[in-house]
Amino acid sequence: MPPNAPLPEDWRVLRLLSLYRLALVALLLFLLAAGYTPQVLSSVKPEWYRWTCQIYGGAALLLAWMAQRRRPGMAAQAHIHYLADLGAIATLVHASGGVDDGLGALLLIPAVTCALILSLRMAVMQASLGTLVLFGEQFVRHYGQPLDASEYTSIGVLGLILFGTAIAANTVAQRARKSEALALRMGSDFDDLSKLNETILDSMQTGVLVLDENLRIGNLNAAARELMRTTGRAEGRALELESAPLAERLRFWLASRDDDESPLQLGPNMPEVVVRVTRLRAATRGPILVLLEDASRLREQAQQIKLAALGRLSASIAHEIRNPLSAISHAGQLLYEADEIGAENRRLLAMIHRHTDRIDKIVDDVMALSRRESAAPTAIPLALWMEDTVALYAEGRAAGERPIEMAEIARSVKVHFDPRHLQQLMFNLWDNAFRHGARDGVTIVVRLAMGVERGGRPWLDVADNGPGVAPELVDRIFEPFFTTAHGGTGLGLYLARELCELNQARLSYQPRAAGACFRVSFTPAVAI
Repeated sequence: MPPNAPLPEDWRVLRLLSLYRLALVALLLFLLAAGYTPQVLSSVKPEWYRWTCQIYGGAALLLAWMAQRRRPGMAAQAHIHYLADLGAIATLVHASGGVDDGLGALLLIPAVTCALILSLRMAVMQASLGTLVLFGEQFVRHYGQPLDASEYTSIGVLGLILFGTAIAANTVAQRARKSEALALRMGSDFDDLSKLNETILDSMQTGVLVLDENLRIGNLNAAARELMRTTGRAEGRALELESAPLAERLRFWLASRDDDESPLQLGPNMPEVVVRVTRLRAATRGPILVLLEDASRLREQAQQIKLAALGRLSASIAHEIRNPLSAISHAGQLLYEADEIGAENRRLLAMIHRHTDRIDKIVDDVMALSRRESAAPTAIPLALWMEDTVALYAEGRAAGERPIEMAEIARSVKVHFDPRHLQQLMFNLWDNAFRHGARDGVTIVVRLAMGVERGGRPWLDVADNGPGVAPELVDRIFEPFFTTAHGGTGLGLYLARELCELNQARLSYQPRAAGACFRVSFTPAVAI
């Protein structure tokens, strides 16, 4: 807001001035009608005085109506109001005993009111005009008579008071405008900062709670609601009603001030969390800040760090193995083709060849991990892309050899992923399902289903009707070189998860009553 811009209260000031003007006219007419005017004023011209008050009253009604309609603008109305007051008061002064009777002081209220609204230059100009008009009235009154310096002195003093009050009032108004503008700007900045903080808190994966000294919930973000499984509005409720185990942990902290970072089970079938507690202020009493970290996610992050280090080490080792492995494989092939090698030796050489091929496949997978290209995600229409990829996977296989069923996927869903990486990811998951889910007499079927998480992330489930994964092995299936199948490399799922992380996606195992299910949580390309 510019310093001279009208405040919302300026129109109220003009309306109050209009009410003051109407009350003043009523008082002057009452004094005249009751016969008190000769007692108040040294001399008066009754008819002139009455007509001036009546015209002034009509002008007051018109000005009140204009101020209510706010037409014309603020500055124009301020000048019109002041000129009306100046003309009426100067005429009343002329119809009475002059400035010494005190009617000239009535000009102070309009001068101060208009100075609150107008700029300093306009306020000074109005004070100058009022002073000149009063001097002019005095000159007209005593035209042709001897000069009375005392009356001009009174007008001069009144003029100085007009200047002083106008300047003082305008200074106060200017400061009020600057303060108002600063308050509005700070309020806007505060609102923006509050919205930014709310957005950051809601996007955090760490749960955040703010509690008072009585462990009542003041605020909490979306992650805290998810971890605590809150229903409805939790703000203002006692923490005990939302999560008794967490309330017990906090009571222990308040009593001992000892941080217990051991995982806490919030309830049956609820996640374990690591609780961190601190005060928002250094005082011993005040709001309490509680941070909730999903313990399984922390373990997963630690595991990923460990696996990344293991992957780098494995790549280095694989690079050193490749040359001697190639020499062993080549020498074995030459021996196998020699005429003097017997049947038993040929069987042993075939075994050597099979296992060198297996080691070579492991080396290829590890090297692929170490030199994988950075992802180039694009917006992929998931439904159409999956139809094409399923058809491509079925090429070269007999009909029904590896059946894949796809549930209805919304055509509007698009995800951010590198198409080459997504194809490799799907092929790895499908191969894993058909290879490790195979059972005698049972046809393995892979089923694809799609949905959207609460936060708006689309997901794709790859499920099969095989034996599934034993619960005690779930935490290890994404480790490199871990396999339960004879002849497997143990790198398929590890490579699949790495491809997901390259594309800001997430691969997880979803426990099922029967069969295995792997979920890919994508980054959405458009709003779902």
